[in-house]
Amino acid sequence: MHMDTGELRSHKHDRISLLEIVSMEGRYYMARFYLDGQGYVLTDAYDKPVMFSGACAVRDYFHDYQVDQTEVIPPTGTDEMIGMPESGSETMRVPL
Repeated sequence: MHMDTGELRSHKHDRISLLEIVSMEGRYYMARFYLDGQGYVLTDAYDKPVMFSGACAVRDYFHDYQVDQTEVIPPTGTDEMIGMPESGSETMRVPL
């Protein structure tokens, strides 16, 4: 699911249990967050994911929200290799 920036503002007083800062090709970062057990990707008014220039920019954007836990999810080098078998390894998460 996704939630745009305007709708997120209406949840200013709700607790975000987890904010995941997802690295996209190591250059841009996307915000995925969880409200009441439901996960959302932060989108703009045109339903496009909001892309941030760094992990700190995501954290700064959510500064005024109640966030219990924040994790950075870096890219995995083998994710983009064509023909590679599924490794079954767990995604690396770095607490921030």
